[in-house]
Amino acid sequence: MRLVTAFNKRFCFGVFVILFTSSIGYMLGSLHSMEMMEEKAKLTDKLNQAELELFEAERQLVHCDSELGHKMSAIISENSYKTLHVITPTYTRETQLAELTLLAQALAHIPYLQWIVLEVTKTNLVTDFLSKTNLQFKHLDSGGKVTRGNKCNALRNIALDYLAENSGNSSGVIIFANLDRTYSSELFDKIRDIETVGIWPTVFAKEQFTCNPLKFNLDLPKYPLNLGSVGFNSTALLKTARRMDVNRSDTEGISSLIDGLVSSKDDIKVISCDSQYVWYTPIF
Repeated sequence: MRLVTAFNKRFCFGVFVILFTSSIGYMLGSLHSMEMMEEKAKLTDKLNQAELELFEAERQLVHCDSELGHKMSAIISENSYKTLHVITPTYTRETQLAELTLLAQALAHIPYLQWIVLEVTKTNLVTDFLSKTNLQFKHLDSGGKVTRGNKCNALRNIALDYLAENSGNSSGVIIFANLDRTYSSELFDKIRDIETVGIWPTVFAKEQFTCNPLKFNLDLPKYPLNLGSVGFNSTALLKTARRMDVNRSDTEGISSLIDGLVSSKDDIKVISCDSQYVWYTPIF
């Protein structure tokens, strides 16, 4: 009987130890689980905060991109996409078709460009040639009004009158491109932001200039620049109503146009002083 009682006591004590140990393990496990849940909650809060910060950063980036896009669009619309009006008088001679072809090839891939080609009287050769190009062009003649003097200057004036009547308020750049010049297509990207008058050299021409300060190699006329060396802001030039003198040379005509737009040579923008974009290359 005593043996049974002792056995029972030992058995009950063993059960107690097991239950106590299990209870401690459960409590420790529960405590660990609670700590894990708290840590998980903290991590979740941090993740949510990071997501909010990322969302705000993305929103600000989109806003910045939008502002940058508007600014870039303004720059593009203001400068890069100004129409270039290229004015070219021409007359019948042996090299005419060859020279028209060379100039048309230089202009072929220039965006937002209008080529205004003028003759005293329209000819089939020029009409047919222009119809085969992919250029935006306007073919004009004098309507019998040009009979004497510097006929090329007179034709250039007709082109300026046409632009004054048809270009509206759109801003652009005007250059006078003779067929006895060779043009690099690189020039046309350089001149779109001319605000009044811009100049660059014409290689092999007698009219030259140096820079810093701007100085001409000829004394006369006031602005002795080659016809191929000058670009005008169309709005600035056309609102002056000044035209080229039909009794003067090309260089004198250009000088007169510049004189109507600037108060001194300091107002002239030098696009380039020594880069080669235009060459004087008469075939004969």
